Amino acid sequence: MAAKIKLQRKGAKNQPYYRLVIQDESSSPSSDVVEVLGQYHPLKEPTLFNVDREKVESWLKKGAMPTDKVKILLSKAGILPPIDLAALPKKKKKGEAAAEPAAAAEAPAAAPAEKAAPAEPAAPAAA
Repeated sequence: MAAKIKLQRKGAKNQPYYRLVIQDESSSPSSDVVEVLGQYHPLKEPTLFNVDREKVESWLKKGAMPTDKVKILLSKAGILPPIDLAALPKKKKKGEAAAEPAAAAEAPAAAPAEKAAPAEPAAPAAA
């Protein structure tokens, strides 16, 4: 069983809170949870992140892989080494994601036109 440490969303509409859980990697997000490790309330001031440190460390030793968001939270809690947040890839907005495939489709169309242009003959050397 390949285990993942994930955030499982709970709560009402527009009032989410999350449980830090261990699940089988291939299972659906709403499937059975192997173990609950903690909770995360992003809307509370200050943000609440309670986690059972011993359980998390034991699962990491067993080979459980945390998701990207969980890695960030665990590094802030001091369980994992600090992560440079500036080095992480940024999420693309919907408008940017749609424009990128269109630009990629135009670029290959322009490349063959450049190859089809005849090469200029070399100027004769003056004797």
